[in-house]
Amino acid sequence: MPITRLAPLPATYTQTTEALHRLAVYVIAPVQRLANGEIILRATPGGFSTFPYDGHVVGVDGDQLVVDGTHSPITTLNAAAAAIGITPDVTQQEQFDVPPHGDLDGPLGVDPAAAHALGNWHAFATEVLDTLRAEAEADDDPSIVRIWPEHFDAAVDMGDGSADRRGTFGASPGDSHHAPYLYASPWAGRIDGFFDDPTFTGASLLRERLVDDPDPTGTALGFLREARDRIRRRV
Repeated sequence: MPITRLAPLPATYTQTTEALHRLAVYVIAPVQRLANGEIILRATPGGFSTFPYDGHVVGVDGDQLVVDGTHSPITTLNAAAAAIGITPDVTQQEQFDVPPHGDLDGPLGVDPAAAHALGNWHAFATEVLDTLRAEAEADDDPSIVRIWPEHFDAAVDMGDGSADRRGTFGASPGDSHHAPYLYASPWAGRIDGFFDDPTFTGASLLRERLVDDPDPTGTALGFLREARDRIRRRV
């Protein structure tokens, strides 16, 4: 169902998001990459998961690890990896902008309410980005909407790259600079004053501005459409 309201985030949101980000980077994304070379994830009810691969799906629903429909409590990185038949891929710590893997046997401490709040944010983002994607023009060549494990953001790329009118549009669960936010980033850089976020060459809209908004979907789409149209009009 469409998400019509965004509530304030639980106090445990940041800790839980960091734990689930580690789980995504070191366990869930690697199991799909080992099977078919892909690392992309998607929003699913209560959390996120791999796309289907070789008849399998691995993901998260609240504080539960879900392996081909079977639920078990999320405890540690080693336990989660064992449940799906791999070992944590600690080499991913060498990638840009990923959290350290930490103690592989340490409790991840996933709060179910916070995990569902993160899942709702990814679901809201996917809903909005799918709408933006459906409005693509002939030269836009939109990607699918996916969650990238490195940044843990849901995003889509679209626009005419041959004319330097392509950008990335997405939603971050929060990072070292911002609480959760929507963003738009032209591939050509800071093309005009709309793209004024000081921490990257794009524009941002904080999630907190959508809390209790009577139409958060409309507000989010308005922001992303404005960014898209400015990128399209670039000369």
